[in-house]
Amino acid sequence: MKRFFDELGEPYSIWYLLHHGKPVLVECPKCAGPASITDNESIEMRCSHCFYMQKYPMDYDYRASGVCTSCERWFNVQVTDKGQQQHKNVHIRCPYCHTSNQVPLNKKTSHGCSSGFVIKDGKDPFFQLNLYLLTHYRGKLIWALNHEHLNYLIDYISADLRMKPSLYIKRHASYRLPKYMKDAKNRDGIVKALQKVQHKYEHSHNIV
Repeated sequence: MKRFFDELGEPYSIWYLLHHGKPVLVECPKCAGPASITDNESIEMRCSHCFYMQKYPMDYDYRASGVCTSCERWFNVQVTDKGQQQHKNVHIRCPYCHTSNQVPLNKKTSHGCSSGFVIKDGKDPFFQLNLYLLTHYRGKLIWALNHEHLNYLIDYISADLRMKPSLYIKRHASYRLPKYMKDAKNRDGIVKALQKVQHKYEHSHNIV
């Protein structure tokens, strides 16, 4: 009997992977080869075959924060002036006592880790490209975000006994998998479909 111990948390969510420097594989719109979406200060898609690249247009939130030198209250003020947004430090009036303060300007992407960015219909949420590790089983989509995720799915689905590392923590790596991928009656068919996707990945990796 094959046992499999699931992982805690959601290590194969798109945001977890990007935040930890791991790629999400999509199909290049130019050559249909494997392209990687990464988040390195900005979200980019690069093809390893034809070197085509796209950048996701990011929105930024600029805020000046600090402790007022007069009333000693902490403030966090949004800065909309484009001239001020070019500086590391800005002069801002305290919103409480209106004293002028020089404080650091903080720049952050406004998308954060939004739950609105999810995989829909087998497409990534940024460029709307098909995931590269994508297939179907009985009319239903099956996909993996990268090779590590693909290996996890094959190991999890092929297991006869799936063990949870904690009975008290609800979120495990398999938490968001649809029911049809967990059903024992679909085990062999889905594993075979995923193994074909794995072969596709290995073939493309070898010819890079």
